[in-house]
Amino acid sequence: MATVGDNGTSQRRHAVHLLGLGRQVAATGDLGAELLQRTAELVGHLIGQARQDGAERIGLVGTEALRNAADGALLGDRIRERTKQQLRILTGEAEARLSYLGGTSFRVPPGQPATVVDVGGGSTEVVHGLGSRAVGGTSLKLGSDRVLLATTADDPPSERQRVDAEMRISMVLEEAPEPARSGVLIATGGTASNLPVLLGMWRPFPDSEDALRDEGPHEPWTTLSRDAVERAAQLTATHSSAEVAMRTGLSPARARLMAGGVLVLLGLLDRYRADELVVTERGLRDGVVLRLAAVAAPRST
Repeated sequence: MATVGDNGTSQRRHAVHLLGLGRQVAATGDLGAELLQRTAELVGHLIGQARQDGAERIGLVGTEALRNAADGALLGDRIRERTKQQLRILTGEAEARLSYLGGTSFRVPPGQPATVVDVGGGSTEVVHGLGSRAVGGTSLKLGSDRVLLATTADDPPSERQRVDAEMRISMVLEEAPEPARSGVLIATGGTASNLPVLLGMWRPFPDSEDALRDEGPHEPWTTLSRDAVERAAQLTATHSSAEVAMRTGLSPARARLMAGGVLVLLGLLDRYRADELVVTERGLRDGVVLRLAAVAAPRST
């Protein structure tokens, strides 16, 4: 939830719930009755809270897990019954473009080249553009949880499993398009936004129980060197998710995903020959908010 103004977004509030949709779909091909019910109830609750807090427009989108789930459309039916709101299951291209818009708006000047990478649990979106205008990109079957599942990784991953993961990541990233002009590399998604937490720079945003919460006071975009990303990878390679969670304040579930996600980010630094990475919480959610604001006169979404 956010208010959109001429200089960016403010009064930003959101919630984090790691439901494991992607892992369930990867294992069975669908969400199943229990997860359908739980997800519909959670979405209904958060929509109710957003309305109570004054939201004037609401946008609901689904990503990789729902694109792949045999019963993804059924979740949309359940949500519509509860809330009267339409769930839009995004194509990979639409997800990528919205992530680019959210990651670059109010950050990259018009005409300046940029690449936005959105690393999720099951997919990674890569988009090149100029300013906040996306030019081209793709959605790759590569994500923090997908890497861990593909390598049957221990906790923490063994050296052999890590090498296996790096090879798989490199092979998938060969499909990622080259930009016409090299520019800033911006990473969004759960792994990217929690890298500063892993490095002890920020306090973690807590996994939510039942509430929309105000975002922390840190800067929207933070630049990290490649060495910093490698330190984060080393931490997840030598400590279990429980140890990482204890050291950083991340939830054990998030700490576990970081072990795969940080390797994806290192692979992207290699793919685009970048020495630094700009990480941000601004991404798909912000792209949806900005699109809603552009379509209608109300300033709050």
